[in-house]
Amino acid sequence: MATVIDKPVAEERSAAWCLTEAGKVLLHWAEAVGRRDVDEVMSLYAPDAILVPTLSDEVRGRDSDRRAYFETFLANEGIECGILVQKKRVSAKLGTVVIGGLYDFNIPVNGAEAIVPARFLFTFEEIEGRWRITGHHSSKAAEDV
Repeated sequence: MATVIDKPVAEERSAAWCLTEAGKVLLHWAEAVGRRDVDEVMSLYAPDAILVPTLSDEVRGRDSDRRAYFETFLANEGIECGILVQKKRVSAKLGTVVIGGLYDFNIPVNGAEAIVPARFLFTFEEIEGRWRITGHHSSKAAEDV
């Protein structure tokens, strides 16, 4: 029999709880990228999330556009994502969490590993009882990290 864990109601939420829940989604995202699991990556985004991806100049605001990007990006067998640095904040109303930082993508190219250092900014909101990515901007780092 499954146990139901009560989640905090809005008045009981703490900034730490919100940051922890959003942080779990970010780590889940990095793991799903490493598994090249497009469906799992897509499940972490809100239906109206905005994606400004690392290796594309096209801003993507629809599921089909985000899926097309990740199908191409995750076609790189052996891709890995390592999160290096994170800075977090939560809105005063505990509705939106922002996590920014640096990550590396290790992408195999012609039998060798190419490391793409990048910076990111994710926004998260709890939607229908589940923390989801509502915004994701990623770009190649301007300098080596």
